[in-house]
Formats: sequence, C-alpha cells, structure tokens
Amino acid sequence: MRINKTLIVVIVLVLLGLVGAAVYKCTAKPTAEEVNATVSQLNAAWDEAFAQASAGTISSYYDEQGSLLPAGAEQVTGTKAIADFWSGLFAKGFTEHKIDIVEAGLVGNTIYQRAKWSAVLKSTEADAERKEFSGNLHLLYKKQPDGSWKILTHTWN
Repeated sequence: MRINKTLIVVIVLVLLGLVGAAVYKCTAKPTAEEVNATVSQLNAAWDEAFAQASAGTISSYYDEQGSLLPAGAEQVTGTKAIADFWSGLFAKGFTEHKIDIVEAGLVGNTIYQRAKWSAVLKSTEADAERKEFSGNLHLLYKKQPDGSWKILTHTWN
C-alpha cells in the first residue's frame, strides 16, 4: 500500500512538472536575439516574394486588418487591396527590394521593426535608366492565433 501511495505522489509530481514546463513555454518572452531572428526571417520571405513580383504572396504576409501607409498616398487596408497595390508597383517595374533592420523589439503580442529599405525601378523601355529608391520603414507585426506573425501596419518614406 505504501508503494502505491509513493508511486501516485511521483506520478503527480511528474505531471505537475510537465504542465509547468508547458505553461512556461507558452508564456515565456522571446529574447532580443529570437525577435531579431524572427524579423530577419520575415524580411527575407517578404524580399523574396517581392523579387518574384508575387503580390498574392506578399498580401498573405499581412493580417486581415493589415494596412499600408505609403508616404504621400492613401492608406490601403485589407489583403485584396494590398495585393492590388503591390501588383500596381510590379507593373511599373519595381524590383530588388531589400530590408535592413535598424531595431526590432517585442511589446506584448506585437513585434515592431524600424528599418531601412531600398528598391529599384527598372523601366520597361529599353533606353530608360535604372532608378534607385530608399528610405525608412516601420512595421508592426501581430501574433496570429497559430503563433505566426503577420503585418498589421506597414509604413515607409
């Protein structure tokens, strides 16, 4: 009888330890290095989709309520409108997008990123010059129910 009680106590303690570890893993705050690694992966995927001129892929990186706030232009909200916006830029010849992180951090279920961006406009006309653009970028990523991150707000100048 004594062995059964001891065995039950050991099993309960093991289960409590497993539950505690699972709760810690779900609520532990990522380190600065982990946040930067996540942002680097998000940027690489975004730049790759831009290189492929895939407006559909790019729009999938935005939250359903996501918005673009382009410098000097109207706000664009929703994945369909965002896909249309990027399609328009690709049709004009924009390519070679690159994001360089200046700072990234985590606040609650939001990652912020301050960065530098650059892109190239290659005209469809053979004799046209290549034009380079660059500026500042600010992104807010919202954690999704599946644990992924999607862009909530995207602004640049």
